[in-house]
Amino acid sequence: MSKQNLCKGCVESVIVTEEIIQELVRETEEDLSVIVSDEVYSERLKICESCPSLQYGTTCAHSGCIVRYRAKFKNKSCPFAGKPKWEKVS
Repeated sequence: MSKQNLCKGCVESVIVTEEIIQELVRETEEDLSVIVSDEVYSERLKICESCPSLQYGTTCAHSGCIVRYRAKFKNKSCPFAGKPKWEKVS
C-alpha cells in the first residue's frame, strides 16, 4: 500500500474492500426504522455514482463516508456543500 492511498486522518487505506462495504450495509438492516426504502436507496446511489466527488468508486470527497453506507440512513443527506444532491427522509 502506498502512502498516497492512506487517509489523512488515520492509518487505514482509503480504499475499502467490497467485503467491508457489504458488512457495513448489512449492519444497517438491524434497525429497519432508520433506513430508507430500497427505491430511495437506489436513487441516492445513482446520484452518488454520477457525482464527480465520488472517489475510488466508494467514498464521498465531501464527507469521507462510504456512500453505500451513508445513503442507507433516513437522517443523512448528501454532504455536498451548499446544494445537497439528495435530502434526509422523515
